Amino acid sequence: MYKKVISISLVAMAAMFSGCGNSDTTCRIDVQKAIDEGRYDDAIANMNGSCKNAFDASDLAMNMASAYMGKSGYSVSDISDMLINNNGDNGDAFSSFISDTNAKKTDNSLPFLTKAKSYYVQAIGGNASVCTDDNLTQMNNSRWTNACLYIGFDDTVTTANTITYLTNDVNAVVTSINDNNSSQTPLDMNASLDALSWVTDENFSKNDTNITASSITINGNSYANIIVEYNNTTPPKTFYRLAKSSLRETNNTTLITDGYCNTDGNKSACADINNTDGSIDLSKQNSHNCYACPVMLDANSSLSVTDSLVDALNNGTETISAVSNDPDITQSINDFKQNIIDSRKNGDTNTTITVQDITNYLQQ
Repeated sequence: MYKKVISISLVAMAAMFSGCGNSDTTCRIDVQKAIDEGRYDDAIANMNGSCKNAFDASDLAMNMASAYMGKSGYSVSDISDMLINNNGDNGDAFSSFISDTNAKKTDNSLPFLTKAKSYYVQAIGGNASVCTDDNLTQMNNSRWTNACLYIGFDDTVTTANTITYLTNDVNAVVTSINDNNSSQTPLDMNASLDALSWVTDENFSKNDTNITASSITINGNSYANIIVEYNNTTPPKTFYRLAKSSLRETNNTTLITDGYCNTDGNKSACADINNTDGSIDLSKQNSHNCYACPVMLDANSSLSVTDSLVDALNNGTETISAVSNDPDITQSINDFKQNIIDSRKNGDTNTTITVQDITNYLQQ
């Protein structure tokens, strides 16, 4: 009962604080009703149109964030429930959270999560770095405390959602983690992580893998086409991935992709090139004219795996730990990081998660 009350109270706080200080009561009620009923596009249209002046800047941003969180498939109450129910009581907490996240995933979850976070940050003055325990204590501002908590929620579910884009078989990944058996890790997950390691570390190499990169332009944006080949499988397997550039350096990263498309961004032209395990059927005539298709925030902005996987996890867990007063949520966050730390090969207990840590965890 206690957990359910906490979850419901988060929703109540979001509604209460998003409605403060409005002069146009009708607009406030209409927008909140649309959000509560899942009519997120209606709420956003009203806030961009006739109801825009009914909110002060912070109220408008909080309501916009709530609407985009809803569009992502993960409301604040959904995330709090997922965190509360994944506190390590039933095995690996983070892998269970990944599974729950995958069940609620929509086609545009990541772009909408990114938009929601940007509005939460606007609601606290445009600087997410204020979301530390000391700053919030000094300010004694409940609006900012709640916005920071939701930013932490957003970051944490962004990490789990990103993992679901790295493989066609999330359930197999979760099973391999829980069984601590790397032989069960799907090959397409290995391809995603090997590509990420290859572009971020010029010394990375694997005896069973051949990785090459070449420049490519998709819808007017420049990327690197990454080809990952495994020659020790029967038959050999090839996977396509995408990177920011063909340079191998710590500042490079692979990008979040979904399916395959040609240089015009047309997915239908490449719908038949992949096998059920995510590998490419090179016998298809169009396979050499198709590439991993980037998930876009807008026409010119693709989403980085490093930002969405590593930075978001570190930021999200730190923020939630700083501002949450719920012991179950705090325990889940601590378990998430500890699950990943425990997968390290060298016994290092540093609490900052790295690209290599995520790779070790997902390939354990």
